[in-house]
Amino acid sequence: MNEEKFTGKAQLYAAYRPSYPAALLDWLYQETGARYVADIGAGTGIFTQCLLRQFPFVTAVEPNADMRAVLAEALSGKVKIVDAPAEATTLASASVELVTAAQAFHWFDKPRFKAECQRILKPEGKLAVIWNERVQTPFAEARNRVCMEYCGKYHSGHVDTGYADFDGDTFLRQEYFRHTDYFAVENPVSMTKEHFIGDTLSRSYAPKEQEETYSPFVARLGQVFDEFSRDGRVTLLYRTTCYLGNF
Repeated sequence: MNEEKFTGKAQLYAAYRPSYPAALLDWLYQETGARYVADIGAGTGIFTQCLLRQFPFVTAVEPNADMRAVLAEALSGKVKIVDAPAEATTLASASVELVTAAQAFHWFDKPRFKAECQRILKPEGKLAVIWNERVQTPFAEARNRVCMEYCGKYHSGHVDTGYADFDGDTFLRQEYFRHTDYFAVENPVSMTKEHFIGDTLSRSYAPKEQEETYSPFVARLGQVFDEFSRDGRVTLLYRTTCYLGNF
């Protein structure tokens, strides 16, 4: 796992990243009936907190110290928190019924993570791979052009994760899982200028404040916001998708 990608971005991540629709959590519970869940690559705990709506025993696994500190501040005492990478969680064998990876799977070593899931899952346990994906609208495309100009690892709307040829749907359905169920729902997020810029700065590819491209990047994002905003807000349309599979 790329464990230091978000060092220095935890506060932005927690404050501005989108959450997940209740309909997804309802569906996951209906499909699995799980009681013991491990949220892997939990970050600042955005999805971990959502899991608590439906699942009684949740463990959050996160190797990045900055992200884990924010997670602990929000959820300490509500979930078990483990400092470990996705590929070596230290959790007991056959100890959970559902593993979740929200906005994180693309960073993992896929074969090693699969082996770890097979180890920690109970028989017939499942892995849920979840993303909040931006829907390409004129506003999102204008944002993408700014990112392409100022963010070296951002190319045509895709981030360099070391898996440039990764097609999630084909890979998960045909290679990774033995059987796959799929869920998708629209997840529109209304944003102020501060929220929009903060969300973009929380991305792994965005420049940090000490970098020389930071100020012009923020200024250009502000211009895009002003072009598309109405009454001081814009809507960034996300589509929440979940691949729920077993091995």
